[in-house]
Amino acid sequence: MADIVPFAGLRYDPERVGDLSRVLAPPYDVIGEAERAALEARHPQNVVRIELPRGDDDTRYAEAARLLSAWTAEGVLRADTTPSFYVYEQDFDWGGRRHTRRGFFAAVRLEPFERRVILPHEKTLSGPKEDRLRLMRATHTQISPIFGLFRDPDSAAREVIDGATSVVPTVDTTTPDDIRHRLWRLGAAPAIARLTQVLAAKQILIADGHHRYETMLGLGPELRALDFAAGGAAADFAMMFLARAEDPGLLVLPTHRLLRDLPDFDFPALCAAAAPAFDIVEGDEATAEAIEERLGREGTGGVVFAVRVPGRATTTWFTLKSFVDLSALGPPALRKLDVTVLHGVILGSLLGIDAAAMASQSFLAYTHVTAEALARVGSGEVQAAFLMNATKVEEVLAVCEAGFVLPQKSTFFQPKLATGLLMYGLDGPAPR
Repeated sequence: MADIVPFAGLRYDPERVGDLSRVLAPPYDVIGEAERAALEARHPQNVVRIELPRGDDDTRYAEAARLLSAWTAEGVLRADTTPSFYVYEQDFDWGGRRHTRRGFFAAVRLEPFERRVILPHEKTLSGPKEDRLRLMRATHTQISPIFGLFRDPDSAAREVIDGATSVVPTVDTTTPDDIRHRLWRLGAAPAIARLTQVLAAKQILIADGHHRYETMLGLGPELRALDFAAGGAAADFAMMFLARAEDPGLLVLPTHRLLRDLPDFDFPALCAAAAPAFDIVEGDEATAEAIEERLGREGTGGVVFAVRVPGRATTTWFTLKSFVDLSALGPPALRKLDVTVLHGVILGSLLGIDAAAMASQSFLAYTHVTAEALARVGSGEVQAAFLMNATKVEEVLAVCEAGFVLPQKSTFFQPKLATGLLMYGLDGPAPR
């Protein structure tokens, strides 16, 4: 179902920039102002200067285009001479142990969601799409990749991907966050043919990069200035990192909800209103580790989440009762998810935070770090922290394959893909 092809990536020349770790950056949507300044200080040609350019209104997008053009003219960025797939591995620490996530970059034909070839897993916001549209319209380049998942139960793709790592990598660098990034060019015709064949029978789930994908769907026709009737246009495709859903290094973090600025919030009243649907008990878990351990243990049996509020030493535990009718929340695959129940029953029905308010994040903030959530409750910065288990990859796939999407901020794949390893030009004929 998915049409993937090799492409000639635009890459930094290490002979011109030195240590590649100094020019890489996270995706634009997770970079705060302090990290942005640190990335700019790390190297004068760090990719953040084109991924998240400085300036007012449209001037910042023009500046990104100017820098990209200058760096390419100077040879700081060079396009590979022949197309290939690119195997990418991230080796990182989390939870006290080392993880390795592996997949490959390809150019993937853009497909409208209704065709069910590329599947979204959450709703998007208009603001980030407008920002990405202006950047790609100015640069005619996809600066950062989209992250996709596909099922590979028989390991047909794994054999090819793993086989590419037996030689010296094209890129091998470790960023200051202790993530080791390795990249191999995969240009052998049999390997390309095998991966193309495997993916031709697959659906691809967007794990991260929904805004970029939707932007490129709309931008493609605009950039098709010439008629490449024989083989299509580069703008018919997007650069995607494709990982196996079965990859043991595929780590999804929970996204805790932090309640803030909600008028008349009364936690005892919330507990009383929720009691018909939840067993509510107090626990003495005070540390992030203790809360995470209990969440993991009790979450195997059903929907459970923990709540911390300022001024209380205890943790309040909400466990959904087995007989509660959740049919209003959607199909069975959705009803059993902690995030769906929290949004539909607690945040929506009982606290009155409607879909528009959730989309605008009027009363909610988010964090993936339990200790940070506890600290913000302890300081009185937020009214409550709703602490959750992570949504499992299989749960995400089941919901999306059934034709539905999850609430916003339902997943956080760790780590983020590095921006700056590869870029994809949107001008010219389609890659082949």
